[in-house]
Amino acid sequence: MKNTRIFILLCGILAVTSCLDQTPIESIPADGVVSDLKSAQVALIGAYDAAQTYESYLVVTMNYASDNVVLFSGQAVVIPQFKAAGTSGWDPTAGGGFGDYYFGINQANTIIHYLPGIAGDETQKNNILAQAYFLRALAYFDLARTYGGVQLVLEPSESPDNGKGIKKSTCEEVLRQVKADLTQAEALFDESLSTKAKASIWAVFALKARVCLYLKEWDAAVEYASRVIGSKRFSLTPEVSGFFENALSSESIFELVFSSADRLPFFTYYLPSDKGGRLDYIPEPEFVGELLDPAKGGKRAQLIYDKGDGVYAIAEYAKQDGSSSIQVLRLAEQYLIRAEALLHRATPDVALAREDLNVIRRRAGLEDLTLDDPSALLMQVETERRYELAFDGHRFNDIVRTGRAAEVFGAYDSAFTNSDYWVLPFPNNAILADDDLEQNHGY
Repeated sequence: MKNTRIFILLCGILAVTSCLDQTPIESIPADGVVSDLKSAQVALIGAYDAAQTYESYLVVTMNYASDNVVLFSGQAVVIPQFKAAGTSGWDPTAGGGFGDYYFGINQANTIIHYLPGIAGDETQKNNILAQAYFLRALAYFDLARTYGGVQLVLEPSESPDNGKGIKKSTCEEVLRQVKADLTQAEALFDESLSTKAKASIWAVFALKARVCLYLKEWDAAVEYASRVIGSKRFSLTPEVSGFFENALSSESIFELVFSSADRLPFFTYYLPSDKGGRLDYIPEPEFVGELLDPAKGGKRAQLIYDKGDGVYAIAEYAKQDGSSSIQVLRLAEQYLIRAEALLHRATPDVALAREDLNVIRRRAGLEDLTLDDPSALLMQVETERRYELAFDGHRFNDIVRTGRAAEVFGAYDSAFTNSDYWVLPFPNNAILADDDLEQNHGY
């Protein structure tokens, strides 16, 4: 019998402060204004630094929220609960990086607001602007899938009243803004300036495909995923381990790169003590069995490793010097996005969807699927996403966005039959700092 437990959401490492009422002074000049290309570049670096932080929080938080990852101290536990503030479970001062999202958004807002009006090389300006729009889109997308509707702050913070009077937009409204920002970035990017360590036109297409999947805009999801796949700029690494063992691999579309000098913040939480970690989180034991099954996980077994005593650890973030990357966007996901969208079309393209799944399965060393039924193939998409994107932080949101959280997670905990618990509560300090931020229903 699998037990459930209270979700103590990284109380020590994710304690944050709301920055809706703060100006990120470390990355923006003292007067709060981008006045030239140099200061714009400084603000852009700040936006990437913030992305490193909030994407780290997102991966750990959403991995643990799903049935893929558990605490080492409670291996039988599968689905955590998000308890209301004041109960014994949810820590109301934590927030999954909530403040850091708005820190990064403010960097982007400052660039977007001021850079068009300054003198400078137009190509350089457009490239910086495009990256700012992309990073704002990324932050709001992840806010939306973590918290649901949030406040859309689209102007730079220049006073303590920043964000005052702004009510929450709906989740769909936030996703529409994300899509609009990506469209702006698409129009501004110079394709020749592409790099995997920074936002690019290809990262725009890949994120737009993901956003369209959430919006159920199937044709658009197919279009943008196809642009990435059809570009031939990216290829699946021969081994599953290749995408995380080597920074900026052939599969990478956009990743946040860390080094021994600028270490991935959470790497110790996945490492055992003999590698300098604490091993707070491990892959859920039954899921380990599925990954190790040659007929299910195949080569996806490379995502985990036996640390020597029969307990498995996550290999994706296992570099002892903290230099593992965060894979924000990679090619494997684009095949899975296109397969899912093709099957949802009014006239499903079963053949191409099945082939997209088989591309992923072949890399994993598995036999090709021969299914013809669209519904059965959609369930196979869910399964392949669970295995292929096992520790990339997608599983919880995948089950929520497809409307299956009550069935899948509710089987472990009846609380998840209530849709209130399909999003996280806002941290208590953010609620206290801004009267206009209304706590999510049920908390």
